[in-house]
Amino acid sequence: MNTVAAISTPNAAGGIAMIRISGDHAIAAAAHIFVPFGNTKIEEMRGYTCAYGWISDDGQRLDDVVLTLFRAPHSYTGEDTVEITCHGGIYLSKRILSLLFRFGCEPAGAGEFTKRAFLNGKLSLSQAEAVMDLIRADGAASLRQANLAKQGKLGERMFSISERLVDMMSAFAYWLDDAEEMPPELERSSLLSDLQSLHTELQNMSAEYQNGRILREGIRTVLLGKPNAGKSSVMNWLCGMQRSIVTEYAGTTRDIVTEQVKIGEFTLLLSDTAGLRETENVIESIGVSQAYQALETSDFIIYVVDAAVGLQPDDIHIISSCKDRPLLVLWNKSDICNATPPAIDAPTLSISAIHADSLAPLEEQINLIFRDATFTNQPVIMNERQNALILRADHSVQNCCELLAQDAELDMIYMELEIAAQALREINGTDVTDDVVEGVFSKFCVGK
Repeated sequence: MNTVAAISTPNAAGGIAMIRISGDHAIAAAAHIFVPFGNTKIEEMRGYTCAYGWISDDGQRLDDVVLTLFRAPHSYTGEDTVEITCHGGIYLSKRILSLLFRFGCEPAGAGEFTKRAFLNGKLSLSQAEAVMDLIRADGAASLRQANLAKQGKLGERMFSISERLVDMMSAFAYWLDDAEEMPPELERSSLLSDLQSLHTELQNMSAEYQNGRILREGIRTVLLGKPNAGKSSVMNWLCGMQRSIVTEYAGTTRDIVTEQVKIGEFTLLLSDTAGLRETENVIESIGVSQAYQALETSDFIIYVVDAAVGLQPDDIHIISSCKDRPLLVLWNKSDICNATPPAIDAPTLSISAIHADSLAPLEEQINLIFRDATFTNQPVIMNERQNALILRADHSVQNCCELLAQDAELDMIYMELEIAAQALREINGTDVTDDVVEGVFSKFCVGK
């Protein structure tokens, strides 16, 4: 492969910056610009060693740097790799990079270094995807899941399922070679039981994808309630600033106001909506319609009740209709009303949104609702590509079950098993097209 180089630290001034070089000519390119403080030349250095020196631009000393050398195949990319750590000036790091381009390096593309690690067998595709999840992790739960995938635990889970499919396919292959002898594994009731077990496991993995998406993207949270319940005040409390307009008049909020808020280990993608009521105002009715649309796509509902008014039949009806997803009732304006929240079949928290100074009670409730599902040592599917492949494999497994029920020829079932196995292999990249590889790494940052 050609030799590539890129700045691997953020494009901002800081304490240090790091320029990474990888490829057959990485050491030679670095030797053109690095002058060691000592007698050891880069070409003579052993892998996993560092040297202190300075960067020379035609004899001009640009900066004192530390050079770290990794020799193939014992490097992140599996190729000769050099990392130059300099002071963290934007101009300085770009100047050093331009010198490397002068001496034969090419600009690295998005995810270039991790893609080379995958192509050179250092990482599976699911492990490579976990690298970006590590970078994006914003809490202990998302970091734990990214590390599980990076350590290959997700790949091991996929391999275990794939092996069960391979065992079935081996029995089919034996039968196809000697049609007079039917292996016991292909006895229809036994085969159906095995396929149904696989279907259940694949369905569970796809369901777990929602937990992975919550960790990676955040919890799509909608604030619901009747007009003047205090939803906008709750929005402002959670955001820590005046994000929604608050007035004494019902129906002030007519459009959806969105914001991203970090609450403990979780990120809430908050949507403040119009108050839910029948209205003849055309603009307000559009806002109410948008509120119901936001409800349909939400992961979590925070339903706000005005404690001074109390729980009304409309509130109970809406709360009851939301039982298919996590819900928390906020008994708001508790500072002006001492009424105790009524007993309902949903977690309830008494607050005063305009006077509350701590998110701790809310954080505790959110942890109780989401922690068990997301804080797990079981690796879960973390992105849409992997989930789509799980669903494709499951679709083929379901087709197998239907073919068995129809007493279809076993070779038709074998073809569906091949499709399922191929989909699972694609998750780890053992059977994947170049277009898929390019699509995965195009989402990476340059320098990783």
